[in-house]
Amino acid sequence: MCDWKIYQKVWGVVFSLLFLSPALQAGTLSGSFQALPTGSNVNLTAIGKLDWVHWGLYTETSVDRKASVTPQISNFSLLGDTNNFLTAYQYSGNSNSYSWFDGSPTAVVTNTDTGVWAYGTSPQGSGFQITVPADTRERTLQVFVGAFAAEGRLTASLSDGSAASFTNQPNATVDNIGNGPSGVFTIDYSADSAGQILTVNWTVANSRGAGANVTLQAAALTAADANNLPYIIITNPANSSIFPAPATIDIQATGQDFDGSITNVTFFAGATKLGESSTSPYEFTWASAPVGHYLLTAQATDDGGVTSTSAPVEVFVYGSGGSMVSSVTAPPPAVDLTAEGTSDWTHWGLTTSTSFDVKSGVPRQISNFTELGTNAISNYSDNFTSFLWSDGTPTLSTNGTTTGIFVTGETNGFMLTVPADTQPRQLRVYVGGYGVQAGFQAYLSDLSAAPYSDASVSNAYDNSYAVYTINYSAASVGQQLIVIYRSLNLFDSVYGNVTLQAATLQGGGSVVLPVYIMSPTFAGGNFAFSFMTQSNHDYIVEYTDVLPPTSWVTFTNLPGSASMITVTNQDANATQRFYRVVIQ
Repeated sequence: MCDWKIYQKVWGVVFSLLFLSPALQAGTLSGSFQALPTGSNVNLTAIGKLDWVHWGLYTETSVDRKASVTPQISNFSLLGDTNNFLTAYQYSGNSNSYSWFDGSPTAVVTNTDTGVWAYGTSPQGSGFQITVPADTRERTLQVFVGAFAAEGRLTASLSDGSAASFTNQPNATVDNIGNGPSGVFTIDYSADSAGQILTVNWTVANSRGAGANVTLQAAALTAADANNLPYIIITNPANSSIFPAPATIDIQATGQDFDGSITNVTFFAGATKLGESSTSPYEFTWASAPVGHYLLTAQATDDGGVTSTSAPVEVFVYGSGGSMVSSVTAPPPAVDLTAEGTSDWTHWGLTTSTSFDVKSGVPRQISNFTELGTNAISNYSDNFTSFLWSDGTPTLSTNGTTTGIFVTGETNGFMLTVPADTQPRQLRVYVGGYGVQAGFQAYLSDLSAAPYSDASVSNAYDNSYAVYTINYSAASVGQQLIVIYRSLNLFDSVYGNVTLQAATLQGGGSVVLPVYIMSPTFAGGNFAFSFMTQSNHDYIVEYTDVLPPTSWVTFTNLPGSASMITVTNQDANATQRFYRVVIQ
């Protein structure tokens, strides 16, 4: 038999524990709003110790964020897109601006007034959503927003519901009749447990006129115990600089620690330490640098012992004995690869992303591409230049194709190689890009001539096309010309890409392939056989009726066509005949 009073008392203790437990371990969530003065500038590097993001630098898909940290602030997603009519747009002319010094893909930006805005046929409730991680650590998220002809509403909530959601009060936020000043929401939060998410929505609460919308510019994440990485950037030499050997290279860097000070900067060429500097301006002179291809970096250490490394700067130190003269022009509407590629030619992407058509009947000289990066290679069919050929394999001929291949993504692209020796050659490479600034680079494997770099293919909103012509020779045999074409800066972070269509090679003296007489027959007094020919060579067919011959008789002289040729010698009086083919 149970004593009811004892039973009731025990359950009372249990109920009390269940009720008090969440309160003891509850999360926290609070928010405030502050208008940003017109013309003010926000330093995202300084306030985003854990992470920061800026949207809309070039296009609506541009996303710049803090480099050298694990991304925590998500990209935005659109809200209110019930009928698939809501779209994000890029804009400039924001009332305040933003700067950063530790960004990726754009390393340094000062005073950009860009952002994104969301607009649909029904503005009410339309806008943006972002998320950040949440756990028991207290963090502060700042979200920089605006509105046009609208009152905006910001809501923030934790995924575990361990604190009440935050919603700004009417008129205590951005509320503009036209395009007015922006503002910043500061959200302090922590969750009840690890692995949670803070979700932030910024939407149109009330329309104040036609075209009502909300804007989103940036977000920054920090914590009281966070140590901001020092930022460091090499200011000299410039990327892709070239120096004759033996080289004296003055390396200079600038940096800052926004929550302390930089105590030392160390300079490297690859993994080799060159020197260090402890006072600003940070600099080191690399004397007698030998011939080579180097990646220079600077590593900064702050007063908290935290280090960060600059983006690499590529430099070449070159020797002598070779030659390279290069240029870039707009490509013509049509190119005959057979006529232009007398020694070799290649075309990519005829039917699929792996299509690789080449000149037949000649030794392979232009390599297939090596992919730079990990994004998928795709083919396309609306290239500006049309390519035709009549001596190809596996596709014998085309009357003109506007196909090619492309790859998206920062630093992604293609690498090609072609032979180089003391004989002069000319390589032409047909490329393009969309929503990208692309970099073209060509250098000899023995670095016996000055390398070539160009970044003129650049278009924020459309397609660009170019043909690069490289006239070259190396100082010795057995060398290569290395060609790299890749994205340097994406203006469109989703669709920005570099394209590759074709390449042609002239000169160098082609290797003569041996001739094999195939399918010899004798029928009705006719002698017939076939053999494979090369372009740019003549073939003399000779015969004799006896061996050893007293002399060879010329039957015919044929130009090479990079195809199989069948010869028929009609002579009913001969019962045997011996043939040979002489190549000129």
